[in-house]
Amino acid sequence: MLFTSSVISLDSAPDAVQDFFVDQGWTDGLPIVPPEPGLVERMIQGSGLDPAVIIGEIAPGGAAATVEKIAINATMAGCRPEYMPVVVAAIRALADPAFNLSGVQATTHPVGPMIIVNGPIRHRIGINCGSNVFGQGYRANATIGRAVRLIMMNIGQGIPGKTDMSTMGTPCKFSFCGGENEEQSPWEACHVERGFLRTDSTVMLHAAEAPHNVQDHGSTRGDELLMTISDAMNSIAMNNFDAGGEVMVVLSPEHAQILARDGLTKTHIKNELHRLTRVELGRIGSGKLAFSKRRRAALNVGPEVSDVPLLDDPKQIIVVVAGGSGLHSMVVPSYGTHYSTIAKIDDTSGPA
Repeated sequence: MLFTSSVISLDSAPDAVQDFFVDQGWTDGLPIVPPEPGLVERMIQGSGLDPAVIIGEIAPGGAAATVEKIAINATMAGCRPEYMPVVVAAIRALADPAFNLSGVQATTHPVGPMIIVNGPIRHRIGINCGSNVFGQGYRANATIGRAVRLIMMNIGQGIPGKTDMSTMGTPCKFSFCGGENEEQSPWEACHVERGFLRTDSTVMLHAAEAPHNVQDHGSTRGDELLMTISDAMNSIAMNNFDAGGEVMVVLSPEHAQILARDGLTKTHIKNELHRLTRVELGRIGSGKLAFSKRRRAALNVGPEVSDVPLLDDPKQIIVVVAGGSGLHSMVVPSYGTHYSTIAKIDDTSGPA
């Protein structure tokens, strides 16, 4: 296979290879798999696409993410070739203008792409959807998320301290990838809700802050559980208050069953969380009020009004079911001036 990328000959000593990549700024700080031509060729073959195909332009640098370039970074991340269709679809979603990648890459906010995989491909390639869904221990989850980050750095030029100006950063910038637990969800899967077939495989990207845990071992009624979740959402400190965008609510299967048992659909949940999640105006300082340009209309209310909704519309709430046993869920705020994007995975290997 002919490559358009340069092939570099290096000292084969493992430390020398790693040091060279670190010196070039081509890593996330962790050791990489050297992208030898044979490994990259296998990765390209795993995509089923021509290496010259452009999947999208990656901000802020604007360079084209070809299949070849994606394969190099996926190799470095430790992906298997069968993960490539997911990585390619994730890059297509990343490059969608609705995701606002320029803002995500350059902001001072601690944000990273959260990847949710749906459909039959989850089981075929070993995406964890259950216990510890966003934690360690699963190669597919860890390396797919890492490949997206390396592509953001090496193709998009999201370089810490240069173009990536995050004040604190976040562990989410290394890898934040999991699958929806469709089998234990009482509702239609996230991708079906967005118009895809149940048999389609998709990847959704959410520009995520670090997740906020929702621990509720006591509520046995849906209305009580939603009060707990709304309290985890109700923060003027997150970007969503100032900048809009979406908040993701990831429900554990047990919490989802409590809500479903009381007859609540996803639409009911979104509407009720929007109603419950209100900000007390007396707890907002004058400087914060002045900065919150997007909320000025809502905040410019008479003295008889003591609180306003955190979000403008229930549709800004995304509901996903994931994880395993346990009465914990999570709220994942976002960068704000973006919307989650979804792309179909070109999965031609048949049903799981």
